[in-house]
Amino acid sequence: MILGLGTDLCPPSRWRHLVDRFGAEKAAGRILHPEEAAYLLGGNRERLPERLAGRWALREAFGKALGTGLDGWSWKELRYVNGRLWAAGALADLLATRGVRSLHGSVSHDGDLALAVVILES
Repeated sequence: MILGLGTDLCPPSRWRHLVDRFGAEKAAGRILHPEEAAYLLGGNRERLPERLAGRWALREAFGKALGTGLDGWSWKELRYVNGRLWAAGALADLLATRGVRSLHGSVSHDGDLALAVVILES
């Protein structure tokens, strides 16, 4: 059964500005688990802003699906690598108490727009 559904959009231009201003490692490290950051930083750096925008939109969509927004959980406890979405630490515990057994996420990019959808399932 679907327990939550969230979607969000984010423009990569916002992340392009942050990468230019602070550097790729610092921009990625602000919101991503180290494993997820390493995955993105190891890929095509030209596409990094759109990939970061997608990860940000994914976290926003997750917060909407959970019903908390970005409050009450750590962005770095949510990971999305190779199309697989999962939670760790206190976030995994929170999801278990709410009966969430499966996380589904999808990220897409087109031009200056990244879209993410998250489904929480029992």
